[in-house]
Amino acid sequence: MPEHPTHPATVHFPLTTTLLTGGLDAAYFLSTYAPTSSVVASAFKTLDIALSPSLFPLLSYYTTILTLLFSAPAVATGAYELMPLIKRDGFSSKKARTGVLHAALNDITVVGALYNWWSRRSNPAFIPSNENILVSTVLAVPATCFAAYLGGTLVYQYGMGFRGASAKAKKEQ
Repeated sequence: MPEHPTHPATVHFPLTTTLLTGGLDAAYFLSTYAPTSSVVASAFKTLDIALSPSLFPLLSYYTTILTLLFSAPAVATGAYELMPLIKRDGFSSKKARTGVLHAALNDITVVGALYNWWSRRSNPAFIPSNENILVSTVLAVPATCFAAYLGGTLVYQYGMGFRGASAKAKKEQ
């Protein structure tokens, strides 16, 4: 196993693109939903934002593709680094259960992104359906945030990813 864990270096891009996709879909929805469309238009005008919300479906479609591309190394390295823990502890340790929950939440997000990409790929201008918006905003954003929290717990509370001198120093504390 390499001295330095790879997984932490691979998670920032899919986390960012997942949150960006959810934000773009939410802003698009709010700009087209009658009770909130005037508020969004007013906010864009007040903030002097020259980007039209009509571009958000196209942008969120491509950030969905980026999420899928960036998730592949994150999932692969996460599984590679979690498997030895599961082999050693099974599911009896809180650390292993936290790791599995972290992975499962991220897998749900990736499957949601795959669904959104697949179901929007033929839509004119990649316009999201209400289901797409629910998946990217109500499912993926909270799941990603909680999975990131669990990832931080694995690192800072359980020392996951610390090896060599760092691990020895942590054990001595």
